[in-house]
Amino acid sequence: MKSSEISFLQHSDGKWQPQTGQIPLEQAVTLIVNGKPWMEMLCTPDMIAELAVGFLYNERLINTAEDVTRVHVCDTADFVEVDTAPPINKPTTWIKTTGCGGGQTAQRLEQPEMPNLNEVILSAETVARSLDEFLQTQHAQTTSRGVHCSAISDGEKILLLADDVGRHNTLDKLMGFILLREPSLKPSVLLTTGRISSEMLQKSARIGVSVVISLTSPNTSTIQLAQEWGITLIGYARGSHFNVYSHPERFSDLG
Repeated sequence: MKSSEISFLQHSDGKWQPQTGQIPLEQAVTLIVNGKPWMEMLCTPDMIAELAVGFLYNERLINTAEDVTRVHVCDTADFVEVDTAPPINKPTTWIKTTGCGGGQTAQRLEQPEMPNLNEVILSAETVARSLDEFLQTQHAQTTSRGVHCSAISDGEKILLLADDVGRHNTLDKLMGFILLREPSLKPSVLLTTGRISSEMLQKSARIGVSVVISLTSPNTSTIQLAQEWGITLIGYARGSHFNVYSHPERFSDLG
């Protein structure tokens, strides 16, 4: 993750001290599709190509890696160009997604489409182990605080991790990486530091995971969608403590 070192004053235990630390970079990147500017994405300026392609896929504007014929990120990461083999139309209406650093979506969920999910069998022990690996990997790869982080797993090990100032962007980056670099990858579990909104669950379903694990909370709409889509939704996950809100039948050790 790209970050910048800054100097600041820190107050602790009644004392002031000068400190330095890493702060995440945020940048506006213009998405250009087939030669036409579509939108600006506020993001951490790394994995830009993956972010753009993953966004188009998660919005159901492209369906395979073969739909993309060219991706170019300018040297300053101010814009990213994506050319597609089938012509795609820019959505006429963008919906502002929730949360700080949130993005935009053209999708509405009144009639959700059943996703194709990669199945997995879990136990409480494997969830706790996956959480531990997720947090250790995040700590090793992320140089500053103040960012969201998400990872995909096959249920046994972390396959890929992405971070960004926007939690939605982390899922687009993961999907874009799969499309551009590892199209045979079939992740079954998603772990994230971000809150699970309906947009986050929508992207998770598009990735194909059957289990979503968050360090924080879902909401009532997300739980309903997870029940309808067959996704095991886990929230407030901390080590061996977590809440299962839907489809607990994937746990082999459930009495």
